[in-house]
Amino acid sequence: MYLCYVDESGTPDIPGNTSHYVLAGVAIPVQFWRDCDRVIDSIKAKYDLADQEIQTLQERRALVRDVAQALASWGFARLFAECVDKIHFDPTRAPKTIDEQAFEQIVSRFEQYLAAINQNATQKNFGLLIHDNNETVAKKHTLLMKRFHKGGTLWINLQNIIETPLFVNSELTAMVQLADLCGFALRRYLENQEEELFNLVFKRADRRGETVVGVRHFTRAVCACKICNAHRRAPSPG
Repeated sequence: MYLCYVDESGTPDIPGNTSHYVLAGVAIPVQFWRDCDRVIDSIKAKYDLADQEIQTLQERRALVRDVAQALASWGFARLFAECVDKIHFDPTRAPKTIDEQAFEQIVSRFEQYLAAINQNATQKNFGLLIHDNNETVAKKHTLLMKRFHKGGTLWINLQNIIETPLFVNSELTAMVQLADLCGFALRRYLENQEEELFNLVFKRADRRGETVVGVRHFTRAVCACKICNAHRRAPSPG
C-alpha cells in the first residue's frame, strides 16, 4: 500500500497574492512511513524544533534544506504536483476551478503510478490520500473523490486508490509538512527562480524513462522552465 501526503502552496484565488497555485503529493510505501517520520523528527530535533511544524522561514533554511535532502535520497518516494500559472488559467473557459483541476491531476497521476507498478507486482498495491485538514477543502475534495470513484477522472478510472482522502492536522503529521515543503519549493522556483530546494525535491518527481510525468507546469506552451523541459523530454528507448 502507498500513502500519498497532499498539501498546497499559494492561493487558488484569482488574482490572489501569488502568481502560482501548487498542489503537491508525496507518495511512499506504507512500510516506510514510520522510518520517514523518524528521519524528519530527528532533523527537527537537531535544530531544537522537535514537535514543531516545519516553517519555510529564512532562519530555518538549513533545517528545510536538510529535510529536502532527506527526501531526495528516498528512492522509494514519488512526487506528484500540479503547478498552475494563474495568468494562463481562464476561469470562464475552464470546466473546473484551479484547485479542482489540480486535485484531479494529482489523483490521476497517483492512480497511473499505482497501475504501472501493479503490472509486475505479485501483490496489488492500493493507495490512500492523506490531506492537510481544511474544512472547505475537505468537503470539496471528498465530494470530488466520490465522483472520481463512480465515474473516473477525465483521464483514468480509479482501480487502485481507495476511499476518500483522510484529512489530518499538518502540525501533527510530519509527512504532510513534507508535502507542504515540496509545494513551496516548486512555487518559489516558478515565481522567483529559487533552485536550491527545487533541485532536491524535483529528484523525486515520478518519471517514465527520462520524462517527468508526475509534475506539470500549467502555463504558456513556450515555457522553458525545468519542469516543462523535463515534461516534454522524449522517453528513453525501451
